[in-house]
Amino acid sequence: MFSQCQKCRYIFPRPPANVRKPIGRAGSIGSLPDGDTPSVLTLLGAVAAAAVLGLALWWLYSPEGLPLPDGAYVNDRQAFAISVPADWMVLTSDNYEEMFEKLGDRFPKTLQEGLSERKIEVGFMKLLENADFSPSVNIVIVQNEVPALNEEQKEEAARALSAEFGRILDKYKLERSELITVDDLTSLRFTSRGAMKFKVADSEPVYRETMPGWRTATRHTPAEWKSFDLQFLQVLVPGKKRAYIITCTAMVSQYKDFRRSFENAIESFRVIERPPRFGPIITGGLQGGIIGALGYLLYYIVMALVGLVKR
Repeated sequence: MFSQCQKCRYIFPRPPANVRKPIGRAGSIGSLPDGDTPSVLTLLGAVAAAAVLGLALWWLYSPEGLPLPDGAYVNDRQAFAISVPADWMVLTSDNYEEMFEKLGDRFPKTLQEGLSERKIEVGFMKLLENADFSPSVNIVIVQNEVPALNEEQKEEAARALSAEFGRILDKYKLERSELITVDDLTSLRFTSRGAMKFKVADSEPVYRETMPGWRTATRHTPAEWKSFDLQFLQVLVPGKKRAYIITCTAMVSQYKDFRRSFENAIESFRVIERPPRFGPIITGGLQGGIIGALGYLLYYIVMALVGLVKR
């Protein structure tokens, strides 16, 4: 009837032989509480919830953009695509020398320098007959991930752009800066104008015949330079660990004729390797919450299956 603790000598009633010792509410380690084995319907609900959380985690780290336009120029190395009119020339660092030999002074100097120094990834040019300047679109890659673009970033970029262009252009003026959407990504757009001098004719030697059949260069004619009033449309588009600067250039007198082509090119731009959907703080918070909830649901599902098998 009674038992005595051999250590503290406390005497307490002995339980009947047919009564099981009670266990804690949690049962044994690694099992669900007694009487809490879920129904099949509850288990299916947990599986569905885990699937939804898994899809949410995939969505968080797999941002998708718009489909690629038909016939677009695709650059796999820098992960972008763009569509321009079919009659525009495609210029890269691999073929620009050949084009320069064909076009000579009609090849824009800024485009030539950018391609030769590999500052410009690709350029597109509409070759005009009997024109000193041909409109162009070029893309420069910035090998840094830009922060989330907002009004503060817009103002900072506008100041940097004005300082840089004001250094190389005469009468530079930033006309407008705004936030826009390109391929579902918040981007910065700038319109500006300025004047730039281009050499339209090389210096030529002037010869004088000093003796029969022999000529000597006595002087050189000065090179001919011409100042062009240019209109610029530039867009900064973020990518994954890089950013893209699209620059559309035409003479002020040409711009109205090519504005639609420039707008269409920007609208067609696609970022193949995309930046995260959110900033690092929001992404980290969402990731932690989703993984935590997903881990609990997976544990619950496994333990529930074990309980159903035992039942």
